[in-house]
Amino acid sequence: MFLGSTLTNLNIHAVDGEIGKVKDLYFNDDWELRFIIVDTRKWLPGKKVLLPFHVQEEINLEEGYMKVDRHKETIRESPKVPEDNDLISSYQGTVLDYFGWNNYKENAVLDSDHGPVTTGNNEYNNGDIPPEPDLAAPDEGQNDNLRSIDEFLEFKVHAKDGKIGMLDDVILTEDGRIQYLVVNSSESYVENSLYLYRADQVTSVDWFEKDLYLDDSVKGMELVTPFKNKEEVFQHLNHS
Repeated sequence: MFLGSTLTNLNIHAVDGEIGKVKDLYFNDDWELRFIIVDTRKWLPGKKVLLPFHVQEEINLEEGYMKVDRHKETIRESPKVPEDNDLISSYQGTVLDYFGWNNYKENAVLDSDHGPVTTGNNEYNNGDIPPEPDLAAPDEGQNDNLRSIDEFLEFKVHAKDGKIGMLDDVILTEDGRIQYLVVNSSESYVENSLYLYRADQVTSVDWFEKDLYLDDSVKGMELVTPFKNKEEVFQHLNHS
């Protein structure tokens, strides 16, 4: 599993060399990562590069890189996408037609009402040039609603009976699904009060006002001991 915040700024290595850094990640309404926004810096100045998440084949946090199974020339010739992030959703079909579609497998089912239990760990079979026609492609015109993780980490979080705090981070499975949300209820700059929620506890999201609503209560939250840091969160996940 990975913290969403740790993936930003990872170096991106193509098959034949470095192409830039992870600038942002986009997910859909099913909490699946779909695209990587690449900051190509001096390599491709003036071009915004959008990579399907399924082309990544390794994430190495210790060494600080993400490896993708495409060559630099393939990425260089990829479709140009608009600078306006709000328009990216309408370009995803073009990008996926170029790089190849991929079937997203479902994660393992959680078997508890609260707290972490297990996560999926699926592998993708990727090819540099996909066969045509690609049967994994959806019907024409069916675009996902894409959301920026960078913007998502600015959202206010609410229970049924009041505000809980701010979204501090997300926890991703290795196959790119947002499985958990880390919420900070503390208003202090030096101390954290972190609470862990499953993504399926989200009842609604106001993307315009940046408000997220959970199936929980402030009163119930007060009965749970908060985590002091993200290391404690991961220890809890690993021992569940």
